Amino acid sequence: MTGVSSRAPYIPAPLSVVHAALRAAWVTPCDIVYDLGSGDGRVVVIAARDYCVRKAVGVEIDPVLVEVARAYARIYGVADRVEIIEGDFMEISLEDATLVYIYLYKSINEVLRPKLEAELQPGARVVTVDFPVPGWVPIYVKRLRDEADILRSVHVYIIGISDRHWSTRYAEITSTRELEAWLACSRKCGQRH
Repeated sequence: MTGVSSRAPYIPAPLSVVHAALRAAWVTPCDIVYDLGSGDGRVVVIAARDYCVRKAVGVEIDPVLVEVARAYARIYGVADRVEIIEGDFMEISLEDATLVYIYLYKSINEVLRPKLEAELQPGARVVTVDFPVPGWVPIYVKRLRDEADILRSVHVYIIGISDRHWSTRYAEITSTRELEAWLACSRKCGQRH
């Protein structure tokens, strides 16, 4: 469905919420993080700069915000690990993502859900700010107050556990190599935060 991302207004997440969401989703240096509707690029820059992820990809439809995000990546010295794609996130492959960050309305999350189920591998995490993914069961919900004292919620999902698509097919999965590889990488890389 082309144009879905153009319906989401640009509302930047407070920095405390970005950090809380990335920590709640167990971000590690082994991760490939995607931010759908990445705005000014704060999430991917923070993921690369503060959590040393292997790669961070922002997908943004607004060309002005794309240039701002690319500039931030250069300023913070992480342009070698940050890619900002100008386009509609419904048309971008997520197959290499290990963590997807979403700050979009619930209705957009619902439209996005089949794409996430089709393209993400078991063990990949999805973290949403404020709005859940309808039909999925979060494995963790964190509530916090941001810098403006607004109550926020972070929802963490794991493909293969939280989503009905993979959960109903779980018995058919003969190997959990992807999940085991992610867990091994997480242990090896360690957590800095």
